[in-house]
Amino acid sequence: MKVQTQQQGNVTVVGLHGPLITDELEDVRRALQTGNGDLRRTILDMSDVPYLDSNGIELLLELCGAHLSPHQRPKMAALSETCLEALELTDVLPRLDVFDTVENAIRSCQR
Repeated sequence: MKVQTQQQGNVTVVGLHGPLITDELEDVRRALQTGNGDLRRTILDMSDVPYLDSNGIELLLELCGAHLSPHQRPKMAALSETCLEALELTDVLPRLDVFDTVENAIRSCQR
C-alpha cells in the first residue's frame, strides 16, 4: 500500500492508496506512528481504498474507534461505497468519525 502524508495547516492528511488488507496494514501503522503524533488532527483519506478486509476493519477500530475520546481519534474521509458497506454490515460505521470529503473532515478539526 502506498501511503502519502501532507500537512494542511495544523491537520495531517494521510492518503491511503490501495486495498486495506492484512498484508498492507503495517505500512499504515508505520505512517501514523512516524507522523506528527497528534492523531486528533489526523485525517485518513480513504478515497483511493477500493476495499478492506476484516483485519483492515480491526485496524480502523484500533486507530479510530469509540474506545478513544472524540478528541483523540483520527477522522476518516471519502470512503468508497464498498468500504462504507463493509463498515455498515459489520456495525462498525457508527463507532467511527466519517466524513464525505477530506475538506469537511479538515473543517471539523478546526472547530
